Amino acid sequence: MALARSGDGLHPPGGGATDVGAGAQRAHSPPRAADRPAPPVAEQPQAPWGRRAAEAHATLLTEFANTGKEGWPGLFRLRAPARVTDRLRWTYWWQAHALDALVDAHERVPSDATLRRIRALVRGVQAANGGRIANDYYDDMAWMALALLRADAHGAETIGLVRSLWRELRGGWSEANGGGIAWRRSQPRYKNVPANGPAAILAARLYARDGRPEDLRWARRIVAWMHDTLVDGETGEVWDGIDRRGDGAIDRRWQFTYNYGVVLGADLALHDATGEAGLVERARRTAHAGLDRLAVDGVPPDEGPGDGALFKGVFGRYLAELDDDRAREALRRSGEAAWAARDGAGRFGPSWTRAPDGPVELSSHLSGVMLAERLAAAERG
Repeated sequence: MALARSGDGLHPPGGGATDVGAGAQRAHSPPRAADRPAPPVAEQPQAPWGRRAAEAHATLLTEFANTGKEGWPGLFRLRAPARVTDRLRWTYWWQAHALDALVDAHERVPSDATLRRIRALVRGVQAANGGRIANDYYDDMAWMALALLRADAHGAETIGLVRSLWRELRGGWSEANGGGIAWRRSQPRYKNVPANGPAAILAARLYARDGRPEDLRWARRIVAWMHDTLVDGETGEVWDGIDRRGDGAIDRRWQFTYNYGVVLGADLALHDATGEAGLVERARRTAHAGLDRLAVDGVPPDEGPGDGALFKGVFGRYLAELDDDRAREALRRSGEAAWAARDGAGRFGPSWTRAPDGPVELSSHLSGVMLAERLAAAERG
């Protein structure tokens, strides 16, 4: 998500009908931690996270799931309450994370009903996408493939779609700017962390599943390119992309939680697949750099509406995979803050320290749901 798109139902900070990817909302980096007040964190006893995750998931279904009468069957609406103009707007990569949320719920409490929803969402994506699973954005396809891979492990029979998307992703690699997968087909020289991070995670997980050496080579190749090109090797700072304007420049000012999440996630996935020494420590450095640069007392910032509202959910998902006391405390504080900041309908807004006022987008609620599910998973052990 690095430049504005049009026509797929995303919303810029001003609330218009075009998308932001990271583009319009990344014109300026978020304020540094020292510039923002620390959020309050509830200290009173709370329900177990398994119960809270179930409640957050129920809100996802009641507030955002299509009934079949007002949009694409199986998919989720972009906002609640929905507008008439939202009926056929669906946003591919948000649906990928909705699929991940369904898999999270199924892992928490296996259910035939949830598995049916998973299969219906996959059918809905293909129907809304003209019968295809691929689209024009490599980052979107990587997220969909990751969610489909998880769904396949629970009987959704989606591995054929995963392999199809993985072929598309490999086709996005070129040696321009030293390598890397492009952000989208029409900008083959523009390479960024949002496309390469999830693609590397996918490659490592496919190797762990199937043992194909080619997939491991790809995982190592993509991870090496990201660290060589878009990560500060001393500080762990993650830069967004390179050559966005065709001038070879690196977008160093674009600092977002999403990028830290997928870089640390890629190192952890490669470690899980190979056991290679040093990858966990490098992931820890990346996680701590993201928390130092962007969080206040462990709680990530409001990164805007639209795509930006999903960024910290991505960060939380991969932060939860790291065996690290500071990461665990950040997740705990984020969870309590976000839970206290829901609106009266139980919906999470783009801020985890202030309740939303008005309609809530699917992207922001999904971030809160993902956070609750990761905390519930940690409770299960």
